[in-house]
Amino acid sequence: MERHPDLIRYFPIADYIAAINGKTCEVLIHDVSDLSHSICHIVNGEITGRKVGGSITAYALELLQKKEYLTKESVTNYTGTTKSGHKILRSSTYFIKSDEGEVIGLLCVNIDITKLLRMQESIEDLLMINQSNNSDKSPERFDGVVDDIVKEIIENVTLEYGLSIIDSSISEKKELISTLEARGVFKFKGAVNSVAHVLGVSTQTIYRYLQQTNKE
Repeated sequence: MERHPDLIRYFPIADYIAAINGKTCEVLIHDVSDLSHSICHIVNGEITGRKVGGSITAYALELLQKKEYLTKESVTNYTGTTKSGHKILRSSTYFIKSDEGEVIGLLCVNIDITKLLRMQESIEDLLMINQSNNSDKSPERFDGVVDDIVKEIIENVTLEYGLSIIDSSISEKKELISTLEARGVFKFKGAVNSVAHVLGVSTQTIYRYLQQTNKE
């Protein structure tokens, strides 16, 4: 796939960021024109197990859907985990824009802070300071395939609405599909099949619900 020349110019910058931060720093560039295969450059990809041709994360998709780039140049220092949960990462995302202000890519930096957090816990145990954990739930999950990302978004939406997929009514499923569309799920190739499988309905039903939603 041919990449935007403005994205290619960021490849040396990604290499530079990784070089000055060391082997615990993963840096990658996403091309948002193909969300299912958005990773077009990656350094130290072994941290999350990702490689060129991998997909965007659910959290990065959420940033795009909410159009955070309209008011921000970047989103910095949020936490995420690998799919296995064995690694905790401190992450930042920079919006790469065209001259017209349109987002064409993302420059993402993920630093593995797992060992640092363990050291912090050990120090706190020695100091015997009782501190409440005020950290929010990690918003981003890495190293997932498209099916996993779609399922993750569905799970988050159903939890927000308090729905049981098995027992949900037709109207609830319609509302769920409408919400999934608003969050960009159907921008992934094959997402209709994934959603149909999770909801236990046919792909034709999903397309019908989407058509009804667009008419409303």
